[in-house]
Amino acid sequence: MTTGASLMHCQTFYFRLFIWFCLGLPAAAKASTAPELIWLTEHAPNQALQVLDINETTFRLLESQLPGVKISRQQATTAQAAKLLQHRPNVCVGNKLASPDRRSWGMISHQPQVIFPGLRLYVLQSSGLRSWLAQLSSGKPLSLQRVLSAHQRFKLGFNTDRSYGNQLDSLLKQAANQRNLFSRSGPDNAGGLLQMFSLGRIDLLIEYPNVVEHYLAQLPKPPAVQSFALQESPALLPGHIICSDTPQGRLLLTSLDQTISKVSQQQAYLDAHLHWFAPALHAELTALYNQTYGTNF
Repeated sequence: MTTGASLMHCQTFYFRLFIWFCLGLPAAAKASTAPELIWLTEHAPNQALQVLDINETTFRLLESQLPGVKISRQQATTAQAAKLLQHRPNVCVGNKLASPDRRSWGMISHQPQVIFPGLRLYVLQSSGLRSWLAQLSSGKPLSLQRVLSAHQRFKLGFNTDRSYGNQLDSLLKQAANQRNLFSRSGPDNAGGLLQMFSLGRIDLLIEYPNVVEHYLAQLPKPPAVQSFALQESPALLPGHIICSDTPQGRLLLTSLDQTISKVSQQQAYLDAHLHWFAPALHAELTALYNQTYGTNF
């Protein structure tokens, strides 16, 4: 081989090497890009009442332990969140009960993100239904099935986008006396239903104790209420994280589960719960927290 030919061969080799290097740069850059998480929040702007934000306060503590993940927030109702989780690869939403329907299209965290005491049935102290409910209850948890099947006129308010647990969801969907049910959907539905309840536009309401206290306290003249434990609601209701059922979603959920396992052992995570509960409920909630996360606070 002549010197000129050898030089040309050498130049061709390095030129090809340069091209391979350039072509490989996008792939390398993509591989080193931090994973992205789209975190869905249901809160709408300009809401009439300050929302109960236990979902966000707990997630901020989790977020601080995920420095390698790029996180952005997007507003979505519960119904919109279900669609986004099924059509985008890296979406997660928090504080959701693990219903069979949600398990069919989403990946649900092993560890709950938040915990709540059981749901209760609320009635105004001034309502004529109060004595009837007390008689049905006889000091024991009340059967919603018995309430719905009774020949009594009332309006029970609930949110169609929300899960109340398997038994209550089934009852609300299959209730024979549908004229007694009032459903509502959309953002800020908890606050909206509480306002309707306080004005007597609906007679009964299924809700968590801290949610009722939070929203009624913001009203100019909060009404006196009475509540009944429900047979169909467990004493503990865990709110889980749901992520897209995709490779990206599984990786994100694994990181979130591991982070919950670690952060839940810290006093700050319990405090992020207690902040949204009246002091009278702190002992009950702390006991449920210890039971859930294996702590000893």
